[in-house]
Amino acid sequence: MSFLRRSALTAALVGSLALGSFAQTTTPTASAPAPPTTPLLGPGQVTTEKYKDYLNKRYADDKEARAVIHLFNRKKTGGIIWLATGVGVIGFVASQTGTKTTNSGTTTVTVTPLGYGLMLGLFGGVGIGKLARFNSEKLYQTLAEYDKSHSFPGFVMEKLDDKDYR
Repeated sequence: MSFLRRSALTAALVGSLALGSFAQTTTPTASAPAPPTTPLLGPGQVTTEKYKDYLNKRYADDKEARAVIHLFNRKKTGGIIWLATGVGVIGFVASQTGTKTTNSGTTTVTVTPLGYGLMLGLFGGVGIGKLARFNSEKLYQTLAEYDKSHSFPGFVMEKLDDKDYR
């Protein structure tokens, strides 16, 4: 592979990693938690606004619940970024395949189905995995359980980070 192609692939990879920073947002801060007075609605039942906005209003006084909402949205955005980056990388690699003739000679670049499978598996697997584990329905189930027991499951607590509490 030529130096120019390696440089372009490296730049594409580094650029895609930089996109991951856009998946991190902050939520507004609030005072002491107060228990919600109305039953929690599911993602399909909220039609007037985005489900995330509904949840942020509902748990405006509960810092821990807002952190979990932020975590789920951050992970969901990360899944979308993984999928979009995968599409870009696979598209770039596909555009570089074939035979090219220049003054210095003829170059043939071939990507095997295994190569495409590995790229698809990496980017698609991570992206779809994040979208499946951190979707709105799972968030609803987690918050419904939180309303009953006032504690989150272990897998959620393990994923929480300081940036989720902001």
